[in-house]
Amino acid sequence: MPEYNNAQWMKYMRRHEANVFNAIFYDKEEVTEDNIQRIIADVASFFSLPVPEINGKCESFAEVLLGDKAGECELSYNLEMLRTAGINNKDAFTLCIVHEMAHQALHRYQFMLFCSERWMQELAADLTAGLYAERHHLATGKFKYALSTQKYSITHPDGKIRENIVECGRHYLEQQIVNGTKMMNMVLQIMPTFVFTHKKKLKTDWYQLLDELEYSPQEPVRYRIEDLPDSNLIKQAVLKYKLSKAQEDENHR
Repeated sequence: MPEYNNAQWMKYMRRHEANVFNAIFYDKEEVTEDNIQRIIADVASFFSLPVPEINGKCESFAEVLLGDKAGECELSYNLEMLRTAGINNKDAFTLCIVHEMAHQALHRYQFMLFCSERWMQELAADLTAGLYAERHHLATGKFKYALSTQKYSITHPDGKIRENIVECGRHYLEQQIVNGTKMMNMVLQIMPTFVFTHKKKLKTDWYQLLDELEYSPQEPVRYRIEDLPDSNLIKQAVLKYKLSKAQEDENHR
């Protein structure tokens, strides 16, 4: 009988828990450049996609740039930013790559389920990550935690909804074996139901975002005292203070 390993059991038990302690402090691994190249090649192969060109660092977690021609794709990532957010082992990094390459697989598809197609594309990519995680027995906790901390923006929906759709995909694929093509078909099938059941939250966030953009605080206008007219009371007070201060300094010499 194999020896009981408490550390491995605990790691297994927390693999899908999305919280800050597990994400930042537990189950960390060194992700090397060789690991990254292999992960990207494996994910591309699974979805029958060409391996993208890797192009240095980016200012967000990761991003994919798609060309006009079929198969043109450039992938970049910020490893330090990912680690800080909790994407600090191979499973979590793999799901991050799956998310980006799902954009490559879906970039010509229009969901037309919500007023923001970009939000739909992001949710579809997160759903793909959840499906892929279950298909390949990957831990999702760190990836879900990193998503959950992100606030909605003009390009991305709220992180809690994104966490939910990853978990939705994971549960959907339990006990099923699928290839990359069938998995992407599942994404197209699941998306309408998920969006419908989360429509209220999506709409609330979207209109709140529009309000924030419309009434965002303006950068304060800065004036040089010297440029104000001599009749300005603020300028007079400042000049009076400076004159008084200069006289004090002179008396103390």
